Amino acid sequence: MTQLFQDKEKVIEFFSERGILLSPDAVDRIMSESLGSYVMDLLSEETVASGYISEKDVLGILQKQHTVKTPAYEVDFANVRIKSSVEEFRKYFRNRYEKMKRLITLSVAMRGTTSIRSAKRMLGGEVKIVGMVSDQANTINGNRRLVVEDLDDSITVILMQKNGLTSEIILLDEVVGIVGGLSTKGGDPVIFAREIIRPDIPATSITEYSGEPSYVGSISDIHVGSKTFLKDSFRNMISWIKSGDEAASRLKYLILSGDVVDGIGVYPGQDNDLEILNPYEQYMKLNDYVSEIPRDIHVFIMPGNHDIVRLAEPQPVLPERLRNDFPGNVTFLPNPFNLKLEGKRILLYHGMSLNDMVELIPGLNFDTIGKAVEEILKRRHLAPRYGGKTPLVPGPEDYHVIEEVPDIFITGHVHSHAMGNYRGVRYVNSSTWQNQTDYQKMMNFSPNPSMLTMFDLNSRNYFAKDFK
Repeated sequence: MTQLFQDKEKVIEFFSERGILLSPDAVDRIMSESLGSYVMDLLSEETVASGYISEKDVLGILQKQHTVKTPAYEVDFANVRIKSSVEEFRKYFRNRYEKMKRLITLSVAMRGTTSIRSAKRMLGGEVKIVGMVSDQANTINGNRRLVVEDLDDSITVILMQKNGLTSEIILLDEVVGIVGGLSTKGGDPVIFAREIIRPDIPATSITEYSGEPSYVGSISDIHVGSKTFLKDSFRNMISWIKSGDEAASRLKYLILSGDVVDGIGVYPGQDNDLEILNPYEQYMKLNDYVSEIPRDIHVFIMPGNHDIVRLAEPQPVLPERLRNDFPGNVTFLPNPFNLKLEGKRILLYHGMSLNDMVELIPGLNFDTIGKAVEEILKRRHLAPRYGGKTPLVPGPEDYHVIEEVPDIFITGHVHSHAMGNYRGVRYVNSSTWQNQTDYQKMMNFSPNPSMLTMFDLNSRNYFAKDFK
């Protein structure tokens, strides 16, 4: 039975706990209409309106369902439920396993792959399986024990210290191929691994074309609205784009890969760090900047964890009422997204999982974030470890599997800057446009802000331009 809320303070508290601000008119509308807990639950899950709800939003959500369609997937925000059933998790991990298995079994080393159940029925000899790692631990004699599972069964795999496999960095939930000898001595079958096969990026060479350069520029984590937003540097970049500089004249595309504004309610006490409190006004200020960019440059904007969409990935495009205010040369994308420009595949991902990778991969930190990007490419998955600091929505499809090898891979989020080439894939962890925050000071991390990274779509060239 729907519960009615008759106390304004309880209404405000309900949304505040979920990081959502209500306008006074919205509170009055909720109270006057006696909307009750059912509609309040619907509003809190209506991620298009997350962050700030006006009276118009309340009426609009009651009158219609908001559906956003993208080339990658469709999300019905009025029916999104972050609470997920066991069946949704099962579908999600099944889809992840099946996609990753297809990639792994392309390897010549995995010809003759069998299911775990079939392998366990063998009397011995070499077996080849593909499994998702559900558990791992070190043994008393210095080896490592894995438990891997496929869609029907699971088996123990031993990585021997003597053949160097114990140095392999294997994450829980990672899908790997195992080549090894099956032992049935002493009880349950066990595989003693001789080789670990990952999907990895096949080594490719970059095709170069004759003709003039055609550049795509990449920036991230602009954080418009924050007191630490580097507005002077950002204006310097826009002035350069509008200048007659030779490289600037070849810029055809500009990608803003998330956290384009600072938002509100993202962390406790954030309002003290904001120059612009209203998130919608933050987007309008961003619009002022973007509107200065020449109309012949196509601008792409995707969300991040500070933007007013749901936090859990995959994230939908920004709300329609925000999109409509931007000029016609701006296209809004979900996170993650596969973009194709002039025949080149560009994989865009805001990069929340980089925090997890830094913690999970020994020796990595934010100053060596390029190595974390390469570990993601190596595993062909944008968030190989489920959970952690990366909220993911389970469903019938895992959109974080890197099924097609990109020509360019763009991330952001961690406010570092790193460029590289991994087996023919050019990549960048795009620079921020926000100065060092108090949190970063506490973590003893200094960002490298105000860098525009440029990739030539007609050659292997790429470079960064500093606007500090």
